[in-house]
Amino acid sequence: MTEIYLSDNHLLLQSGYENPEMHSHSACHILISLCDEMQIILDKEKVTCRGALIPSSMKHTVRNFNLPLLVFLFDSTTTVSEQIQTFQLLDNETVHRIVLAYETYHSGGSLQKDYPNYLSYVMAQLGLKAIGSTITDERIISAMQFVDEHIADNIGIEDAAKAAFLSVSRFSHLFKQQAGITFAGYVVLRKLYHTYVALSKGTSITDAALSAGFSSPAHFASVNKKTFGITARDICGDFRLHKIAEI
Repeated sequence: MTEIYLSDNHLLLQSGYENPEMHSHSACHILISLCDEMQIILDKEKVTCRGALIPSSMKHTVRNFNLPLLVFLFDSTTTVSEQIQTFQLLDNETVHRIVLAYETYHSGGSLQKDYPNYLSYVMAQLGLKAIGSTITDERIISAMQFVDEHIADNIGIEDAAKAAFLSVSRFSHLFKQQAGITFAGYVVLRKLYHTYVALSKGTSITDAALSAGFSSPAHFASVNKKTFGITARDICGDFRLHKIAEI
């Protein structure tokens, strides 16, 4: 069964999904194998390891041989994404400590409640600073809030620029500078986030997708596959989704 821990700007999948297609997207990864070695396939390289850091926009896929993985995905607005700029293999001792802590929290049934403590431990083991936001401009923060408030509407960059009291060209440049992603790309991420929030409340995939502004469940499935390299069915066929507090 897939376990999904969903926060406002990142998620953790504990999943046995297999062989996603080659893909790249705006989120950076921390990949950890819970049991044995996996194979990470990049454009011109194949590596076998227990764990790795993968920066955003790096094309890749994973062969995990049906073994469960921990997959952390941090969107481009986080300081974690800002820190992971190159592909890095993790040593087995570091992976072992992260896995042992996960199993301790998970088996004790406290991972959802104590997730911030677990994430802080993971960050410390990887030598990364605590997770935070890269966004400092109040106009961009306001525009992001506008997106969440109108997620079911067909909003465009003109609407967000107007809400931020900026010209479209100035807003587009400033948004990409602050968020590390285009406005359109950010809207897609938020639609996915809101879909998963609705799923966590027991809403059907159809109603969850429509409430988040997707035109249909098929549209959601297509975007989800393009973003994460796996289908919605791969994630949602048999899963538990836990909404955790913003960190």
